[in-house]
Amino acid sequence: MKSIHISAVLLAFLALGGQQMVYSQATLIEPVEFFEGSLSDPENDEISLHWDVANLTNDTLQLMVTRSIVQAVEPYNVPYTEGEPGGYDRFCWGPLCYPYGTVSSNTSPNFVVTIAPGGTDSTFICDYYPAGIAGVTALEYCFAPVTDFNAGVCHTVLFCLDAEDCALSTSDEEAFVSWGDISPQPVKGLSTLSYELKAGQSGNVSIFNAAGQEVWTKSVSQSHGLLYIDGNDFAEGLYFLTLHVNGGHPQTQKFIVQH
Repeated sequence: MKSIHISAVLLAFLALGGQQMVYSQATLIEPVEFFEGSLSDPENDEISLHWDVANLTNDTLQLMVTRSIVQAVEPYNVPYTEGEPGGYDRFCWGPLCYPYGTVSSNTSPNFVVTIAPGGTDSTFICDYYPAGIAGVTALEYCFAPVTDFNAGVCHTVLFCLDAEDCALSTSDEEAFVSWGDISPQPVKGLSTLSYELKAGQSGNVSIFNAAGQEVWTKSVSQSHGLLYIDGNDFAEGLYFLTLHVNGGHPQTQKFIVQH
């Protein structure tokens, strides 16, 4: 079935007759939507999923991968600390399988994945380790050109272990926070992020660099307010801001710092 699907997509590409596509974006070949299993099965101690990434454009693509947590079991071992309880993850891309909890692949020329027009790369693997924690974890993977992060294509996969419903939570208890977008972007000086919590809630905001290292943290307890991000406090590059409120799942935004 997979080979038939790939052939159909490639035929559609050839049917363009060499016409220039509007944008240069990767195509994910049959990305896995979800995995369901039981913690009682020892084979589920490490869950590995794979899909191919194709270039159906007329341009050579040099791609990086980022991983964001959409929803996670509690506890979740991020940033990863060996021996600590909680589920955790990692991914492989190009020549490397990255350390547990890494949020972005290496963007140096030796580690980006280059795909020629009409080509396909088969190196992507996402691994999930439930570590004995039942529930649903949803991880989003984005494949983007290193020169244009906003031109990426993203896909969310659900890992469901002994879960009553293999789906994202939509209960009122989980809708704990609303927030805007980090603006302006890229962050060159001072940027802001608005947020609003339910009454009585508090949480922590953390910023991680592309290697998954926490480089900034702040507690929030007011029902609403603004967070200020000063680009002068960070080196140039890709960062991830995570808002983790008590009783709910972490939410993450990406931003780029330029000087």
